[in-house]
Amino acid sequence: MGSSQNVALIFGASGISGWAVAKNCLSYPLTQTFDRVIALTNRPRLLKECGLPEDNRLELYSGINLRGSLDDVLESMREKIPFLNEVTHMYYCAYSNATSYTENVMDIKNINTEMTYNAVHSTDKLCESLKFIVLQTGTNNYGVAVLQHIDKIEINPPLIEKAPRVPAPYSNEIFYYAQVDLIQEAAKGKQWGWCEVRPDNIVGFVPTETGMNLLEPVALYLALFRFVNGPGAIVPFPGSRKNFNCLYTDSSQDIISKSEIYLSIVKPSEANGEAFNTADTDIPGSWSMKWPMLAKYFGLHGTEPTIDGWGGIDKWWDEHQADYWKMCEMYGLQQRTISDSSWIFVKAGLTMLNCNRQLSLDKIRDFGFKEELPVGQGHYIALDRMINERLLPRKQSLVCK
Repeated sequence: MGSSQNVALIFGASGISGWAVAKNCLSYPLTQTFDRVIALTNRPRLLKECGLPEDNRLELYSGINLRGSLDDVLESMREKIPFLNEVTHMYYCAYSNATSYTENVMDIKNINTEMTYNAVHSTDKLCESLKFIVLQTGTNNYGVAVLQHIDKIEINPPLIEKAPRVPAPYSNEIFYYAQVDLIQEAAKGKQWGWCEVRPDNIVGFVPTETGMNLLEPVALYLALFRFVNGPGAIVPFPGSRKNFNCLYTDSSQDIISKSEIYLSIVKPSEANGEAFNTADTDIPGSWSMKWPMLAKYFGLHGTEPTIDGWGGIDKWWDEHQADYWKMCEMYGLQQRTISDSSWIFVKAGLTMLNCNRQLSLDKIRDFGFKEELPVGQGHYIALDRMINERLLPRKQSLVCK
């Protein structure tokens, strides 16, 4: 650990996970751990738009399209990124939900597997100093989101890394398995190691708009609900009753990214070829605990759901756009658009994940990673970041009088 010429390469740096890896590589576990932090995005981004710390070690390169051929990715990386031979650590946080809401669920598996293949093999070919690759996957390793077959999958929390894979055909759409297999194959006979990190629902914020963030649409809804209905208003949980009560372990973006950096920098030999759950705390919580906490942040009173299903907050949001514009004008906020796909993501997260799925953290704790946040605290950190980016009114405007 230290400043022994470590250089980080991050795929998916505009997403909620990759953004946090880029931010934390600049300071964790030590300020001088990395000499360069190379953040890659597909869509054009300016560094000043990304909300990352000002640091001359940070570099941002856009237009790295992993959905092209491997030759195209190699050419793009060679053309755009100088001194790729210096890269020692690659963090793969890219994800495409381009076909998530179509009928052919296998498309998303094929796209993401191909993207991972291109990232891994381009890094292997171009980065001769490579020491370690971190692949971020998630709790669908355990089948919690294989929703059409959920009645056929045995989910016994706390979920542990050595649990067997979900059997076919129920696992056919879980692309995490294909990602792991291709990295395992690529690593044979190489000087670099790798590991897999498995968070649950990710709690966090990224300044650039993304459809893969449950908290942001909910936070914007709560801020507007407070603006329309006043402090102390009752706001029911907008999901299913089972979802409201089921237990799970929050995975905040900073905890996830720090665990990934820790394993690759501090414990690379021990972590090589291993999978690790990661979360804020091994104490599980439910929305019945966290919804009142979220509501209180906005000066509201959060209650259990009044209907068993989707609460229609997307429709409410659309109906109150004139109020949203007024709120933004009153508090000097940046206006944010919530896409249909974002609302679908929120709806799925609050109505369809209706099982206890808390993670065991015994393994990563045994490896020495002790970073922790109390239940629900990660939401507050993300909300504070939204305030700093002028997406939510300042706290003194939200607190109940």
